[in-house]
Amino acid sequence: MRRTEYCEYVSRYRNQLYMTAYSILKNEMDAEDAACNAILKGYEHLDQLKNSYKFKPWLITITKNEALKIRQKRLELPGNEKVEELLKPAQDNYSELWDVVQNLKEEYRLVVVMFYYNDLSIRDIADVLDIPVGTVKSRLNRGREQLKEVLKGKGEGESYDEIR
Repeated sequence: MRRTEYCEYVSRYRNQLYMTAYSILKNEMDAEDAACNAILKGYEHLDQLKNSYKFKPWLITITKNEALKIRQKRLELPGNEKVEELLKPAQDNYSELWDVVQNLKEEYRLVVVMFYYNDLSIRDIADVLDIPVGTVKSRLNRGREQLKEVLKGKGEGESYDEIR
């Protein structure tokens, strides 16, 4: 793959990289950092990409790994509170469904985001997360069920935090 093609692909998938990072970090600035780090790392290691048709899952894998690195480096306060949990978001840029998805347990949230928001196949998700295809399918089904329950309950006044 040529460097110009890389830039075109990154431009096409940059929002999906951000969504993947955000689904792990739940913090806008950290998600932007993870996506930017992944783009840079992908560019530096472009020679390792064997098939250009695998570009999207390859770069999402890098993004996931960068987001996990950032999460590990987060500062913890006494009482196990994370710094970013004390900060309120500047504004709500997401739909109600996105908010519900973000309250899923991480194992379900990652699969749901990769499948519905990143349009990755179940096989590609399995490769990105390094888990069996059957595990991806079961997590996707459980995530869907939880989303269905919460969205059905929202009409009856339940809150998003009830997913966990």
